[in-house]
Amino acid sequence: MSAGSDTPGTETPGALWRRNLWVWAALMALLALSAWAAYWPYGRIDTAVGFGIAGAKTVLVALVFMQLKRAGALVRLVATCGLFWAAILFTLTLADVLSRMVNR
Repeated sequence: MSAGSDTPGTETPGALWRRNLWVWAALMALLALSAWAAYWPYGRIDTAVGFGIAGAKTVLVALVFMQLKRAGALVRLVATCGLFWAAILFTLTLADVLSRMVNR
């Protein structure tokens, strides 16, 4: 197999490091942005900014480190089911928090 094929495991170590270094740097920048945003009051948009940063980090990890871009259909289906389940849990948690705010 050649070093340039799309088969997993054939990427040269140098190319792998270069690709992952950029993703790691982006994740560290998003982490710094997240920490910075935690100390600045944005009002109502504060939560949206946090979720936007978390979503960007999730997409980077899923596409690059989990290699969902090159994964088969079954692996993508399982990842989608995991995201769907996380959305259900988030919705239930949000419903609980909102119901407690009504009673105040």
